[in-house]
Amino acid sequence: MQRRGFLKAAGGAALACAFAPRWSHAQPPLRFADMHAHLRFKQGETMRTFMAAGGMLVVAEKVIPDSGFTAWSRMREVWEASREARPGALRQNFDRQFVQTLERIRKQGLATIDSVASLDRVLKERVPAIVLASEGADFLEEDLAYLANVRSRGLVHLQILHYRVSDIGDISTEEPKHGGLTAFGQRVVRECNRLGILVDVAHATSAGITQVLDLSSKPVIYSHGHVAAAIPTRWMGGVPARAIHAPLARRLAEKGGVLGLWPLWNAYPNLNLYSDELMRLADTYGPGHVGIGTDMDGLGKSTLPSYVEFSQLPEYLAKRGLNDAGIEGILGGNYLRVLRQALSVA
Repeated sequence: MQRRGFLKAAGGAALACAFAPRWSHAQPPLRFADMHAHLRFKQGETMRTFMAAGGMLVVAEKVIPDSGFTAWSRMREVWEASREARPGALRQNFDRQFVQTLERIRKQGLATIDSVASLDRVLKERVPAIVLASEGADFLEEDLAYLANVRSRGLVHLQILHYRVSDIGDISTEEPKHGGLTAFGQRVVRECNRLGILVDVAHATSAGITQVLDLSSKPVIYSHGHVAAAIPTRWMGGVPARAIHAPLARRLAEKGGVLGLWPLWNAYPNLNLYSDELMRLADTYGPGHVGIGTDMDGLGKSTLPSYVEFSQLPEYLAKRGLNDAGIEGILGGNYLRVLRQALSVA
């Protein structure tokens, strides 16, 4: 049993206390955090009301620079690059989505987290908040200075790869060309540390994840996926190829990072089975290193189709013997801990 290890995680106990619920008769307490979502795709309701219905305090909302440049392959059962991007197209795509997301956040009265001070305010005042994130760093187009530009505009969570083998590096679902990260991709990781941006290794190959762990001076996250005993390869198909290999999951946890479990319906068709897997990960890697990336509105059929289902998980985890600190960590506190560490720069 490694559940007690959560209490030894740096800042874990203190953050769990800060993250504890404040009950309200008007709505569920805002207490949870989602490491990976696409709420801008939700139709017929606002991000704010969707979050509030399930007590969601913080959501890492991803923009998708390669949107429109990828397509679903029925033969391979994976999303893949469908056309080349002309110079400037990915950046234009990113900027358009980023501006739209910021405007939507502003209109709905949501807070954004772009500093330790803003994170502290959200935790103190229970203001529903968005972490601005990108699913892919290829919008940089080998211009490292542009990373500082987007950081100044509020981007604080960067998943460096998505569905294109790019000037950043290889992806888990395609034939590798770079042996992991490119030289530019390695520079991006170091610059994220310097600027105060959380690095996310979802979609990366094992070689790429290894390089990120070698390079990063801060904890990193694997925001959405699953852990596999076998070495993931592209030949396995979309979902199996997306896993993080167990030895790398352990190394990521040992460096203070967080593993985000996907609520894949075909793998975990109900909350009981999903909670079982959360507990398996907690027992194996420590509850201070497990989180949830729902991939909301990006997953199709999901075990967590809304945050209402998410808000039921404390009961499921408590029945499995996890203490309050462990529950609060897995359901958001762990993510906010590593986000705080990323944001803390000299």
